[in-house]
Amino acid sequence: MQAELIATVYGKVQIDWLRDLISEIGIGRGITRRILNDGLNCITTFNLRNFQSDRRHLRLQYYSIHEAIAKGEIEIKHVAGTEMLADALTKALGGVKLSEFVEEIGLR
Repeated sequence: MQAELIATVYGKVQIDWLRDLISEIGIGRGITRRILNDGLNCITTFNLRNFQSDRRHLRLQYYSIHEAIAKGEIEIKHVAGTEMLADALTKALGGVKLSEFVEEIGLR
């Protein structure tokens, strides 16, 4: 769950960077960005606000995500692990599933 939390924080950092870039261009104001996550435990923790850790850096990261959700800057949606398109770039998949994901994200 901690790895999913850290990955979500990294996704938020990338969204913030892209939001700044888009606002400088003058388009896309007020758009909520969606982070897709296949970790139900992580999503449940964000929704129930019940994260507890003795590690200060994890608590700070959790609260930064929680604050962004409360402000409407991001939303976190669950995607089943069998449907996560990013797996084509991060995991060893079977040929059929890999071909399907690669086609879906437009790499072919």
